[in-house]
Amino acid sequence: METRKASLELLIKYFEKKQPFEDLLDFYSKKSKVPFELSGLVSGTVKNIITIDYYLSPISNKPMEKLSYAVKNALRLAVYEIEYRKNPDYAVINSYVELVKKYEPKAVTFINGVLRNFLRKRNEISFPDINSEPIKHISVKYSHPEWMIEKWLKTYGQEETIKICEYNNKPSQLILRVNLLKIQKQELIELFKNNSIEHTASLVKDCLKVKFHGSIKKIPGFKEGFWIVQGESSSIVAHVLDPKQDEDILDLCAAPGGKTAHISALMENTGKITAVDINSERIKKIDENLVRLGINNVETISCDASFYKSEKLFDRILVDVPCSNTGVLAKRPDARWNRTDEDIKNLAKLQLKILNNASKYLKPNGILVYSTCSIEPEENTEIINSFLELNPDFKLDEIAKYLPFDIKNDSGFYQIIQSGENMDGFFIAKLKYVK
Repeated sequence: METRKASLELLIKYFEKKQPFEDLLDFYSKKSKVPFELSGLVSGTVKNIITIDYYLSPISNKPMEKLSYAVKNALRLAVYEIEYRKNPDYAVINSYVELVKKYEPKAVTFINGVLRNFLRKRNEISFPDINSEPIKHISVKYSHPEWMIEKWLKTYGQEETIKICEYNNKPSQLILRVNLLKIQKQELIELFKNNSIEHTASLVKDCLKVKFHGSIKKIPGFKEGFWIVQGESSSIVAHVLDPKQDEDILDLCAAPGGKTAHISALMENTGKITAVDINSERIKKIDENLVRLGINNVETISCDASFYKSEKLFDRILVDVPCSNTGVLAKRPDARWNRTDEDIKNLAKLQLKILNNASKYLKPNGILVYSTCSIEPEENTEIINSFLELNPDFKLDEIAKYLPFDIKNDSGFYQIIQSGENMDGFFIAKLKYVK
């Protein structure tokens, strides 16, 4: 299927039918002639939807909410291509005019007029004043919800908030973590060089940044299990846990299983890992990955981590809780539109509940690592502070030596911010049971 047609169909179903973006992208990527182009076009449009609609509203003689989903989303895609991709103006306009003919022939003149009007007037469109309306300015210019911008301004200040937004709006990087159970990093680098796979180094020692525009399954080493897709920030977590050979490890909220596999690799496939997740379908995906990666020391269990019970204690526990995903908005285009401030409050209650439950199953002097892909204090430092108040036998443990970058003070936890380390936002805390 041609990329623009597939993109328009996808956005119609996403905005009108409210179908999950990730599922739609997976479906249409299989139908598209160029999946990489499809992903870039629809992801960029969804990320920048506030800005795009802000451009369109004053130049359309019909309110956006009154337009059909076919017309509305064709306009959005066209503006994204012209303004963000810098594709040839009139070629883009002609393509979407022809495409809309198949959906709504009577709208052809309208869509042609609006897009040509955009070409004439786009330099006249100005954003709200940053001094008098900083929240609105940043929200509109960088296409993030106002409630989110307001929170970040209070926590990180204006300069950092803008940098965070800029990072989130970039195309996400493809990061591969080397599976050291099957291949050494230098061997994988040589394999990539021999197959002309463009790659660069990562701050995280067992990761590589890869540029590849096709299906990831076509990257050399996929079938052999030489690597797994896993973000840099996510790949730091297992290093902080620092598992040892032959230990008994509990991994709560384990799906999609990247950290589980990493823990196994660091343990050299010895000992035992109990990987727990509430979603039985995602458990199946963990199992599939484990087979591909040659891992056989993991038992997967489908269970709500809030109520998980064990008859034994563990040497180390990883609690990678469900969160708002505000650290990974670059790779999850729709995530910024799927959360509210109230969600964060509800998530915080769940996170503390899971953490408290997990702590019951740690051996004396054992290590518990808490992590999220969030940059919200309510989900991170405030959870740790609340937990320590409720559990005086737990203390924060050193974390600095496990991080791939220098930090000023080792407080036992670290908040990775997109604007600081140029990688996805993540929070990691290391706790020790000292009873």
